[in-house]
Formats: sequence, C-alpha cells, structure tokens
Amino acid sequence: MENVIMNVIKYILQVYPYKDELSASRLTKMLYLTDWKSALEYDSQLTDTIWHFHHYGPYVDDFVKMAKDDSEIQVTTTTTMFGGNKQLFELSRGVTRPIELNPELKHIVDFVIEATKDKNYEEFIKLVYSTYPVISSSKYSNLDLVQKAREYKAHLVAQ
Repeated sequence: MENVIMNVIKYILQVYPYKDELSASRLTKMLYLTDWKSALEYDSQLTDTIWHFHHYGPYVDDFVKMAKDDSEIQVTTTTTMFGGNKQLFELSRGVTRPIELNPELKHIVDFVIEATKDKNYEEFIKLVYSTYPVISSSKYSNLDLVQKAREYKAHLVAQ
C-alpha cells in the first residue's frame, strides 16, 4: 500500500502544474480527495487511511512523514503570505522518469488535479470542506469514506 501511496504522491509532484502550491496541507488534502473519489467510483479507498476530521479538515500526518522519508522527494520550509511556515514538496532534481499509475488510479488522480489546479488555497479548502464526508460529520470524528460514499449515493437515488 505504501508504494502505491508514494507513487501517487510522486505523480502529483511530477504533473501538478503549480509546483509552489504543493504544501503539506494541499498534498494531503489532494490524497483525501483521491480517496473520496475512489470511494465514490469503486466503493473502496485508494489508501487504507482512517481519515480524521479535525480543526484543519481531513488530515493525516502519515503522508507527510512518508514523503519526508523518501529520498526522491525534497521538502523546503518557506513562509506563507501571513508570515507562518509551510512545507513545500517537490521531486528531487534527479527524478526524471515518468511516474506510472494503473489506469483507474491515474484517472482518479488526474480528475483531482484537474478539479483543483486552478483553485487558490482558499477555494481549494472550500472544495474539501464541501465534500459529503466533511459536511455530514462532526469535527474530531473519523471519516469512513466508503460508508459516506454509500450514504451519498443513496441520497442521490432518493431524490
């Protein structure tokens, strides 16, 4: 599972058009959106992550740690426009080979990239916070994305 997650992270780092936006927060939430889209389309998550909804929205430290521990990923600490620190992730300069994903996974990750690439951080966060698992759950609870996808689809059918 970890290899698949790392390939998705590296794929995002390679193809996402605005490299200076790939902070720990955006990268993690893109993985959340990938898991959510996978739950909607395939009734399973890409990862085996138990997503937790806390004051920063859906977030898991594991992905940041995995990326930091990978020799092909470089992490740079920089400053936000508000003066706080943020970590930016990028592929190391020596990584030039294409990162390959299976077709279903590539479809989902490309969908997430396309849906988010033109959103500034505020718009991106609004998108994440508007997803059904977030709006239908209490803060500080775990988000069962597969169950939430089933609930969401049941609501659509009932309309």
